[in-house]
Amino acid sequence: MDWKKMMKMTFAALAAAFSLAMPQAFAAEEPAIVPEAPSEGEQQQMTEEEMLQAYIDSGYKYTSQRYGYSIVCPKKPSVVPASMLLDEHEKGDVLIFKSTGTGENTMINYAWVIRPDAFDESVIPEDITKQPEANQKEYLDKFMKSSPYEFIRLTEVDGRAGVYAVTAKEIEVDTNGDGKFDEVMRAESQMVQTFFRGAYGGRFGVSLMENPELTRDGIALYQFGVLTFQEWPTKMQNGQNVDKKDKKDK
Repeated sequence: MDWKKMMKMTFAALAAAFSLAMPQAFAAEEPAIVPEAPSEGEQQQMTEEEMLQAYIDSGYKYTSQRYGYSIVCPKKPSVVPASMLLDEHEKGDVLIFKSTGTGENTMINYAWVIRPDAFDESVIPEDITKQPEANQKEYLDKFMKSSPYEFIRLTEVDGRAGVYAVTAKEIEVDTNGDGKFDEVMRAESQMVQTFFRGAYGGRFGVSLMENPELTRDGIALYQFGVLTFQEWPTKMQNGQNVDKKDKKDK
């Protein structure tokens, strides 16, 4: 399958699958990385369901026994603990699909970071999409202030509400501690992040790392992957024995 051609045909369907009607995205405008919709003729070649199924059929299903999830990847990844590449106390996995260099000079070109317990219970209420628009706006506003995001909106993953965000290219900083922003720093790279609840109560975050910059194909593959995410019941969670139960059975 010609993946580049298929990526071009998927953008409009993926944009629809990852957005909810209200509220609108919290940004002056969609970031430049959001691709243009394909022509009507291209959209008619494959339905959203067909495109997703084609991805699943051609992909590699990675399952984490420790954290109790599975996700379909574009190919088999190299998996390292998040604590090795991020903060030493960070829980989760880094799924690396492409890297260059060796040792200390290794550059991760394309990877997904999957973290359990990625957000506090109160940050994204389970019923957020059922709340008044004013409440939704308040939650998203607080979420956006918690980290330098350029773009943020509500989304759905496997029928459950979540947040889809893109980190900012430029970040205002207070260099002298007077409580006022007086300098603008430019981030070396951006990340796409999706936060959502799993079927068994997990609060997951899936982030896209792509260097030197985000690409349309890279984002499309990441979005396909998130759409295939599943949480599984397991007695081994975060290295501890637990007994997950589906909230529907409580």
